[in-house]
Amino acid sequence: MRLLRFGLWFWLLAVAVGWPLQAAAQVAQEANFPVQALTSSAPSRIEVGARMGVLVDPTGTLSIEQVQSPAQAWQRIDRQSPNFGFTHDSYWFRFQIDNRDAQTLARFIELPIPYLEDVQLYHYVGGVLQIHYTLGAQSPFAQRVVRHPNFIMPVQLVPGINQIYLRLASAGTIEAPLRIWDPVRFYAASNDENLAQGSVIGVLLVMVIYNLFVYFSTRDINYIYYIGFVASYLMFHLSLTGYAFAYVWPQAVRWNSFAISTFVASSAFFTCLFTENFLRLRSFSKPAFYLVRSLSWFYALLLLVTFVLPYSWTIRVGASVAVPTAAIALFLGYWRWLRGAKFARFYCLAWTAILIGLAVLSASKQGWIAFNGWTENASQIGIILLVVLLSFTLADRINNDRTLRLNAQAVALGHERSARASQQALIQATEHANRELEQRVASRTNDLNATLEQLKSANDRLQLLSTTDRLTQIGNRAFFDTSIASELRRATRQGTPLTVMMLDIDHFKRVNDTHGHLAGDACLRALADLLRTRIHRAGDILARYGGEEFVIVLSATSMAQSLHMAEELRAAIESMEIRFEEKLLRITASFGVVCAVPHPTQTVQNFLAAADHALYEAKGAGRNCVRTATLG
Repeated sequence: MRLLRFGLWFWLLAVAVGWPLQAAAQVAQEANFPVQALTSSAPSRIEVGARMGVLVDPTGTLSIEQVQSPAQAWQRIDRQSPNFGFTHDSYWFRFQIDNRDAQTLARFIELPIPYLEDVQLYHYVGGVLQIHYTLGAQSPFAQRVVRHPNFIMPVQLVPGINQIYLRLASAGTIEAPLRIWDPVRFYAASNDENLAQGSVIGVLLVMVIYNLFVYFSTRDINYIYYIGFVASYLMFHLSLTGYAFAYVWPQAVRWNSFAISTFVASSAFFTCLFTENFLRLRSFSKPAFYLVRSLSWFYALLLLVTFVLPYSWTIRVGASVAVPTAAIALFLGYWRWLRGAKFARFYCLAWTAILIGLAVLSASKQGWIAFNGWTENASQIGIILLVVLLSFTLADRINNDRTLRLNAQAVALGHERSARASQQALIQATEHANRELEQRVASRTNDLNATLEQLKSANDRLQLLSTTDRLTQIGNRAFFDTSIASELRRATRQGTPLTVMMLDIDHFKRVNDTHGHLAGDACLRALADLLRTRIHRAGDILARYGGEEFVIVLSATSMAQSLHMAEELRAAIESMEIRFEEKLLRITASFGVVCAVPHPTQTVQNFLAAADHALYEAKGAGRNCVRTATLG
C-alpha cells in the first residue's frame, strides 16, 4: 500500500514537471510554424512574406517525412523578405493556413520566381497529404498545373488548419516571396501584369526596329551595339520573368537552364562596346579604353562559356560584375561630360535612370521603402528610360557632330576669305609697306616665341600637377602606371629583380568615422611624408594607389632586402604619432610584397595582382603585418 502511494505521488510529480516542459517545447515548435488566418472575406491577395519557418538542407537529401520530424531545428526567417542569395543548399519552408470559414476555399499559392530549378509543395491536413506538386525550371512547361510564367499551385483549403510545406533548390538564388491568391483576382491581376510586361516588351522591340532603320541610313556602328544591347536585355527580361519559357521555348529545358546567364553576358558585352565607341575612349583616355576593352573581351569569353560551364558558376560571375560594369560606364560618361563632351549628357542620364531604378527595387526588397507598383517595377521603368535616352543620345551625337562640321566649314571659309584679302593687300603694297611688314613679322615672331615659352612652362607645370597626388604631394595613379611600365621593361631587359610592395592603412574607415575626414587626410599626409623620406633611390617609385592604399616599386632589390624594408616601414608606421586638432592619432598598415625577375610574358598586372593578393592575406592575418606572394 505504501509502495502504491509512493508510485502515485511520483507520477503526479512527473506530470507536474514534464507538462510545462512539453508545453514550452510545443510553443517553441509552433513559433516556427506560423499561422495565416483566412476567410472568404479576407483580402484576395495575401503576402506570406517572412511569416514562415525555414529549414536549411545542406545535402539536399531530406525527405518530407524527415522534415516533419519534431527533431528538426526549424527557425524563424530573420529578414524582411525571404531572399537567401546564391547558395547550393536546399531550403524547406512551412506555414499553416487557418481556414475559419465553414466551407472549403479554393486558393492559388504563387511563387513569382520563374527560374528556380526545383519547386515542391506539400499540402497536409491533420497529417494526411492532400496534394503534392513537383515543378521547376528543369521540368517542361507543359507539366505545370496552371499555364503561367510563375509557379502557380492550386490548393483546396478545408476548414481548420492546413499545413503547407515548400522545398526550393536552385543553382542560382533562393527566394520565396509567396502569395496566397483568390483565383478570380489572380487572373485579373495576371492580365494586368501581362499588359504591363507587353508594354515593356513592345517599347524594347520598337526601339530595336526603329534604330535598325536608323543604322541603315547612317551606317554608324554605335547603332549596332545599341541594338545588340537592347535585344540582349529584352531576351534576358523574358528569361528572368519566365515569359520566354512559357511562350518562346517551352520544351527547351536545357537551354532555359542557362539562358539568363547567356543574356546577362551578351547585354554586358554590347554595353562595353557601345561605351567604348560612343564615348570615343581610344582618343580620350588610354587607360579607360583598355579597361573597357578588357571588360568586353571578358564578357565575350563569359558569353561563350555559359554554354559549357555550370549555370551556378556563370550566373554568379555575371551578377557580381554587372553592377560594377554599369557603374564604370556611368562614371566614364560623366567624366566625358565634365571634360566638355556635351553629347554624353543623355548617355549619363540614361545610366543614372537604370541605376536609380535598381536602387529603388533593391531598397523595396530590403524593406527600406514601401513596396508598391512603382517600386516593384522600378527596374523596368529604369530600363525603358535607359533605352529611350540612349536612343536620344545617338541622335544628339549625330546633331552635335553635324554642328561641329558646319562650324569647322564656317571657320575654314573665313580663313580663306582672310587669306585672299591678305594676298590682295600684299600685291598692292609698296616696297615701304613690305619693309614695315617685315618689321611687324619680326615683332610678332618674337611675341610668338615668348608665348611658346610661356606655354611650354605652363605645360610642364600641368604635367607635374597631373602626375602628383594633391593631398599627399607624391605620385598619383597616372604617375605610377607610367613609371612602373618603364621599370618593368628595364628589369626585364637587364634581368634584375623588381619588387612591388602594396600597403593599406588598417581600419582607415574607422579613423574617418571617429575623427572626421580631415583627420583621415592628416593620416594620409603623415604616411606619405614618412614614406617619402625612405623611398628616394633612382628608379624606385612611390605613389598613392587610391584611397588609403599606397604602392612602392623597388628596382634591383632582392626579396630579403624588400622584406627588411617592409618590416622597417611597418614598424615606423606603427610607432608614428600624428597630431591633429590637439589629438594624438596612431595608425598601422598591412603590406603585400612580391619580388621576381620578370620575363617578357609577365605584365604589370601580374605583379599588382600578386601584391594585392598578399595584401589581402595580411589583412586576413590580423593586419599590421607583412605577407609575400609569388608570381604565377
